[in-house]
Amino acid sequence: MPRILFWNVNNKDLTGFVCSIAASTNADIIVLNENNVPVPKTLQSIQKEVSSDFYHPDTSSEERFHCFCKNPEFDLSEIHAGFRTSVRQFKIGQHNALLALVHGVDIRNYDPEARQSFAQELAGEMRFVKKQQNTKKLILLGDFNMNPFDRGMNLAAGLNAMMTKSCVRRGYRKHLDKNYDLYYNPMWSLFGDNTDGPAGTVYDTSNQGPYGWSMLDQIVINHSIVELFCDVQILTDAGAESLMDAKGHPDINKASDHFPILVNFCGEQDE
Repeated sequence: MPRILFWNVNNKDLTGFVCSIAASTNADIIVLNENNVPVPKTLQSIQKEVSSDFYHPDTSSEERFHCFCKNPEFDLSEIHAGFRTSVRQFKIGQHNALLALVHGVDIRNYDPEARQSFAQELAGEMRFVKKQQNTKKLILLGDFNMNPFDRGMNLAAGLNAMMTKSCVRRGYRKHLDKNYDLYYNPMWSLFGDNTDGPAGTVYDTSNQGPYGWSMLDQIVINHSIVELFCDVQILTDAGAESLMDAKGHPDINKASDHFPILVNFCGEQDE
């Protein structure tokens, strides 16, 4: 079952770290956001340092997402490119799903209302893609530039993403006489200092980061394939190298202002 590494590298050349993480985690898919290194150069390094099996699936969204895959069976061919999205065919075991890569509008230039509006537009876009592809099996992954508790993430007409598997078991929520698919957001479980890893993926105490820790990098899973999801981890090391500073925050001088996340899929369900 696939293992996906996602990292917003903050427009830096972190190729060495990316290769170390991919090798140490045995990642099958690598998705880089805000990567200013040309795709051929990154791919060459990954093929040399991690596995020669990696390739770059064709896309028209190369400027925003750099995606590398080790196994063609996972597919990852692009079927839709949006304003800040790229939707890929995604084979998980016997399931033909969709993987939507997302980069939400940034906190520095967009207020909460604008980011909520983006989330609602994103949700509408995903409903269109699901209808077009005749499937509910959708996974969203990326830097949403929102926290799990922000309204855009959990409004019925937004991403409708709940904090527990039991919350999404009924499949949909009705709002203004319309049914909206429920999604599971496991990032809630990694929030705060009672977790094994860091309390979030980004640390910021400026006026753009009033909570200190934020969970901007997330995976959100449609209720129909929740059982295929195994776990998600916030990574703080690249092989033997730490990505943290002395305070345990993302080391923005050595690496990125975001920690990477690793998503594991497992198990099977009946079609």
